[in-house]
Amino acid sequence: MKHPLQKILSVCATGFFLATSALADRVELTNGSVVLGKIVSAEEGKFKVETDFAGTVEIKQDKIKSFTTDEAVNVALATGSAVLGQVAPTASGIKVAATNGELTADTKQVTAIWLKGADSPAERAAKEFAAKAARKWAYEASVAVAGRTGASEKFGATFGLKATLASAQDKLIFAYAAERAQDNGVKTADRQFGGVDYSSFYSPLNGWYARTSVESDKIKSLDLRSSSGVGLTRKLVHQPKEDLEFRLGVSYLYETYSDNTKFSSPGLDVGFINTYTFGSAKLLSTLTYTPAFKDFGNYRIHHESTLELPLTAALWKLKVGLANDYQSIPPAGVERLDTLYFTSLILNWQ
Repeated sequence: MKHPLQKILSVCATGFFLATSALADRVELTNGSVVLGKIVSAEEGKFKVETDFAGTVEIKQDKIKSFTTDEAVNVALATGSAVLGQVAPTASGIKVAATNGELTADTKQVTAIWLKGADSPAERAAKEFAAKAARKWAYEASVAVAGRTGASEKFGATFGLKATLASAQDKLIFAYAAERAQDNGVKTADRQFGGVDYSSFYSPLNGWYARTSVESDKIKSLDLRSSSGVGLTRKLVHQPKEDLEFRLGVSYLYETYSDNTKFSSPGLDVGFINTYTFGSAKLLSTLTYTPAFKDFGNYRIHHESTLELPLTAALWKLKVGLANDYQSIPPAGVERLDTLYFTSLILNWQ
């Protein structure tokens, strides 16, 4: 025979268990099973229920016969209406007891459930879309200067400006670069470059791009090179630390040289853009191949790799890099391959 105190404790424990069960949301399945817990949400044909025995579980809506909530929740129906109230089962589905009346519906008509005070799935999706579409400007100014005086006179300088307007879905880049160098009074570098690049993604992996650039290089006797391209782009790798983008499209190239030589032709536009982040450093590599339709033997391959290392000050970075430019049919007196090594100090701000 149980001691009176044991009997009292047993009754209290049983009463507590029954009270807890009574207060829990109740989901009845079509096979007769019952799941007790807390209905957190329902959308896209799945109910999320927090349970004491298995954590948060997902239940397909077509497996649910009816359900009950111990508190008022927001219920949206296929008719487009939404009501806040406590849910109870009926013979044909559910009823929602709201402050302004009672609503009955078949369980299959429920399109969403969310807790009181929380955002609806539509509101949450709108906020996520707005956050992804939010664009922010970022700016960079780079400079590198080297010189010597005495036994020989040398001077070289490169300047660069870059402005980027980016969101999670698209990116617009404006870039300008200039290079000047002299060796004992002889000009060894005189180049200017300006370009615009825009890419937009209509899905996490697929999108399109458009680019245009103008360039002059007096050392190569290049008065003007105008290059434009448009096409499709796809993320071959899309991870937090690495991003690899492949581009394929059509281009148009126009070149004029100081000896009045001119060349223009549409062509292919093939490119790879890879960004890899490790720690606080970033490695950026680009590779482009642009053959002309007029003569596929006339093509240009451009490669550039840069490593950006943050300095002590948050606004400053050190960039070291290597650029290779190969022209299959260069003008007279110009080498096919031109390689540039550079180190720059970058000021970046937003």
